[in-house]
Amino acid sequence: MNRLRGNESTDARSVTWPVHLAPSGSIDAPLAASGPWIVAINGVPKARVSADVANVLRAVDGKRNPAQVAHFLGSPWTAQDVMGIVRQLAPTGIFDGGAQPSAMRRVQFRPPLTLQFTLFNPAPFLQFFRPMVVAMARPGMAVVGLMLLLGGLAGAFIAGPSMWRVLSTPLPVEAYLYVVAAMFVSTLLHELGHGMALTYFGGTPRRIGIMLFYLSPAFFCDVTDGWRLSSRKQRVLVALAGPLVHVGLGSLVLAGQALLPESPVKDAAVLYGVICYAVAVLNLFPFIKLDGYVALMSAVDIPHLRKKSLEALTDVVSFHLLGSRRTLRTNGLLPWFGLASFVAGIALMAIGYQRLMPIFLQLGHVGHLVVVAVLCLLLVVALRGVIRFLRFAATNGSPRWRRILVVLLGLLVGGALLVVIPVRAVTVAGYTYRDGQLTIVAPVEGPHGAISAGDRVTLQSQGMIIHENLGRAAVGDQPPSTSMAPLDTLVPIALAGDTLPAMAFGAKLESGTNLSSSGRAEVTSQQETSLGEWLWTSITASPLWPGQAGPTADSTKGQL
Repeated sequence: MNRLRGNESTDARSVTWPVHLAPSGSIDAPLAASGPWIVAINGVPKARVSADVANVLRAVDGKRNPAQVAHFLGSPWTAQDVMGIVRQLAPTGIFDGGAQPSAMRRVQFRPPLTLQFTLFNPAPFLQFFRPMVVAMARPGMAVVGLMLLLGGLAGAFIAGPSMWRVLSTPLPVEAYLYVVAAMFVSTLLHELGHGMALTYFGGTPRRIGIMLFYLSPAFFCDVTDGWRLSSRKQRVLVALAGPLVHVGLGSLVLAGQALLPESPVKDAAVLYGVICYAVAVLNLFPFIKLDGYVALMSAVDIPHLRKKSLEALTDVVSFHLLGSRRTLRTNGLLPWFGLASFVAGIALMAIGYQRLMPIFLQLGHVGHLVVVAVLCLLLVVALRGVIRFLRFAATNGSPRWRRILVVLLGLLVGGALLVVIPVRAVTVAGYTYRDGQLTIVAPVEGPHGAISAGDRVTLQSQGMIIHENLGRAAVGDQPPSTSMAPLDTLVPIALAGDTLPAMAFGAKLESGTNLSSSGRAEVTSQQETSLGEWLWTSITASPLWPGQAGPTADSTKGQL
């Protein structure tokens, strides 16, 4: 007789009988005879169970005790069997004392750092287009897809030098508008691709919307109903349908751009095609909750793989570091996957912060308030993680003295790193080069206060994606002066005649040939400070700090 499938949590939780299913809980039937039953809360799958366990859950009605449930089910069920199943599934929240079902909220927070906003239910729309998907799924279409991919790769090869120019130099504003509009549509099609694949296999997409994923905006489509599919291959295909949409769109556009004359439209097509390929590759990264992770989780048939791997990592680290008991019997690779997932999550948050925060820092007090709010959120998430780790260790027998010692050592090491790690402030600015005269320019209300005589300068191209190193220089001794600088010294947008007020610093060119008339400049300070001092200087330079009238060095970044 089948019991649990081995993928539910086995945490102990006291259960007071009689129990019954929560109004917000459901036992969802499989999509095929051999598929799993799903324990769900408000439509969100929490565990997979066998048909036998589903029968037990449906027999738990809040009136019968374990012996009565076993008698109702008949031989070979026993009261111990029933109590064991209830104890194992209690952590899912499927049993409840009378709470009402939660309304489907449009705004939902999903740990560790995802905020979702539901737009609509895509099921009726996708069901309407299912016949088209059936036609596209015929075996002969694989040949068409392969030819499309080869055509895209050929188009990328033909683009050659123009592709490098598009990625590393400013483009007209209309080219960016084309790309932004196309990426909006293609990202939506990416998520609809997941939904169409699930609909094709008989599942039901629940909702589609937009989200902030590790501080970056994106679309999402809820295809958790895919866990009711009996085939691993089908679940993998549902996960990979989105990246395949981006590959197909990128290939189509890269192949077509070879027929276009030189124009902003052609530049936009090249940039869009490259971004589509990059999005598809990024989505295959398995250590973040992206499509590659879902595909891997489906292939190895371990639901909640990331959560379980992080729990396994916590178990191992707590055992070795804090002396707690081992509580999980895990595969040897699971803690390592958890470690990779933990590091990848931190890295992705850092990348999102580095990309978005400098933009907000240029928006005065409002922008700085956003930065402070995000930093506070990140600190709260980190603190909660540490507290959960210590509580887990305490629950599993870690001595208090050892936990206190590890916390004190951690604080000591963190403080030491703030003192000993050297940092040189790096200011992102621009440059102009005319008639052999090199000038470093920075916005009047930007980080020009961090630029000093003798600072080292790396001259670069001002591209949307690539910043090619073109030469090196040093800031001169002359005091800065106010001037007007071309727009493309500060942003990768080519607008003839458009200029911005700037502070101009004379500079001496040390190396570099074939410099463009304007571009990007990274100014590295000569003064080396500690990481702690640099952080304190950045904080006190904020306009939110008492006595500060406006942003000064807040757009600088640290370089180790």
